[in-house]
Amino acid sequence: MATKNKTVVVTGGCGYIGSHVARAFKQKGNRVYVIDRVQRDHALNGMDGYYIGDFASLDSLATIRELAPDIIVHCAGTSLVGPSMTDPAEYYNNNVVKTITMLNSIKQLHKPPMVLFSSSASVYGEPEHVPVVECHRLDPISPYGNTKLAVERILNDYYTAYNLNSVCFRFFNAAGAEPHNFDLGQEPEATHIVARVLEASINRRAFTINGEDFATPDGTCVRDYIHVWDLAHAHLCAVDFVDQEPGAHIFNLGTNHGTSNRQILDYVKDTYGMSTVFFGEARPGDPATLVADATLANEVLGWVPEHSDIETIIDTAYKWYTRK
Repeated sequence: MATKNKTVVVTGGCGYIGSHVARAFKQKGNRVYVIDRVQRDHALNGMDGYYIGDFASLDSLATIRELAPDIIVHCAGTSLVGPSMTDPAEYYNNNVVKTITMLNSIKQLHKPPMVLFSSSASVYGEPEHVPVVECHRLDPISPYGNTKLAVERILNDYYTAYNLNSVCFRFFNAAGAEPHNFDLGQEPEATHIVARVLEASINRRAFTINGEDFATPDGTCVRDYIHVWDLAHAHLCAVDFVDQEPGAHIFNLGTNHGTSNRQILDYVKDTYGMSTVFFGEARPGDPATLVADATLANEVLGWVPEHSDIETIIDTAYKWYTRK
């Protein structure tokens, strides 16, 4: 992995995924700058600069143009399926309109940066078959998924028209915490099940599983969980690849393996303890099974997850929550 000595801007770089990606680039010897609406000192530690504000604001865009980055990792955006169905306007504005504003600004640079975009498995909707390959039918079932697909198509058009190179990563379920120092992880009250189950266990609270009658072996949702640190390192692999193969590329990031909500609950219960468990209604927009076929990323990018067994994911997240 030769990626180094590049200038990298990470939008949403104080967030869960963005902070891990920023650190991965920094550890490889790059100059890394973070733009985010919030300031989290543990995420900004060691970065070359940070700018607190909206990534599409005039000040942020001026900063990006001044830095003239080689790479923009675009993690910023609004990212919850359920709320997107009740307030789609916020999602289209934050995820699509503001992204277009940023792209229109950077495409004017003498050397436009490569864009690494945080897309989502939600672009597939309810899959016809699993594991899901990149050429699967695209049929999002939420406004959130629609916004991710819209940006993917925009980036493809911007490569054709403006030679703006990009990689869209279709994340499956990112989870876990930085696996060496355990000092980066999801903030409290996160919505993903690994975080929710662990918080319930640590705080001795009751936990509610969303749905128990899905068409799966144990009746609960099945998802493909990818360790956030493995996900971050896929970005490094992508830079090396696009340097050799310009274009607008798309890759699934997952493990080719599904884990059910009940399996996660059982592991946490057996390892760390658990109080009362309830079963509630399924969340709107949740498919029963969503598992990646990540063969393309494995073979083309040379990317192989190293921390993505569910036990390591849960154990690293637990260490993050209890590190103090």
